[in-house]
Amino acid sequence: MTRGPLTNLPSDAHHIFAPWVGQRSATFRFELVNGITGAFLGEITPVRDASLTHDTTRIIKRILRINLGAADTAHVNPVTDRVDVYMVFRQEGGHEHPLGRYMFTDAQLAKYTSGKLGSYALLDEMFIIDQQVTIGISGGGRPVPTLIRDVLRDVSIPIPYTLETSPYVSVESWGIGTGRGQVLESLALSGDYFGPWFGNDRLLHFIRSFDPAQRVPDFDFDNSSNVSRDDIIEAGDLLTAPNRFIVVSNTAQDPTQPVVGVADVPVTAPHSAANRGFVIPIVINLQVADAPQASAVARNLAIRQDVFERVTLATAPDPRHDSYNVVRWQSQLWLELGWTMTLVEGGAMVHTLRRVYR
Repeated sequence: MTRGPLTNLPSDAHHIFAPWVGQRSATFRFELVNGITGAFLGEITPVRDASLTHDTTRIIKRILRINLGAADTAHVNPVTDRVDVYMVFRQEGGHEHPLGRYMFTDAQLAKYTSGKLGSYALLDEMFIIDQQVTIGISGGGRPVPTLIRDVLRDVSIPIPYTLETSPYVSVESWGIGTGRGQVLESLALSGDYFGPWFGNDRLLHFIRSFDPAQRVPDFDFDNSSNVSRDDIIEAGDLLTAPNRFIVVSNTAQDPTQPVVGVADVPVTAPHSAANRGFVIPIVINLQVADAPQASAVARNLAIRQDVFERVTLATAPDPRHDSYNVVRWQSQLWLELGWTMTLVEGGAMVHTLRRVYR
């Protein structure tokens, strides 16, 4: 264990690549399990180009892509099987980091004289949740956490999850045929949560939104030699990005009071009203109960926006990254919006970061 600047995650020589760390030895392991019983069915070995992507802008955040040889293709039952992914460090007795559980959602088989070779896309288990609801859902002024629990109880199998508290209520409603994932995303927004995701620990996470500028970073790329692969791409839409978020609602607990919430991006942001000289508003019509809730949702939207000052950079694979991590890089704080990991040691992990303004 090495020492460095304060981070939420401990400084680990396997991951920070300090100048005196010459190399590491690691691999990835893929377990095949029965999705109904949980029984272990053996290990599979992708033949090439396996990758895992996490994208916070999607309802189903993660997608795993693998190609299998003839023996593994014949062994896999895409209907019932799941794949558990691990990164294994051979130092310290083969310490493993889990990278989540995935289910088959697309399969293409190519026939050869040696047998069939499979090319597969797998999603995290939000796919189980994100099916159409068969009974309409009404918030009715109930607490958002209570409604989230009810929505998850309606899934055909038990869903393990963690849910932080929220003081807000829901006044929204959804008809038959609405995707349950869409319902949960709407409830997350009205409850001042980030979008829910299945994490490395296989749990569905609901965490309250936070201001990344006020957080201790999870990772410090400045205290390592991590960012050393490929090009570093800076992008953004500062010239057109909104700098004021306005949430309005036609539903109120007190009909005599308007329901309006406003949140501005920080004045230090290059596209703020102070720097641009004028306001670029975006107005969102949502069903919220009162002005404080509308203000919280507007602030959440301002934090979530990903249309300005992004950077894409590559590091060595690091299985500690999950979702909404805060990263220090070039003496600035960044909120991680997504990543793609090539599942082979020596491959790249590409991160998409959004600049945080104080």
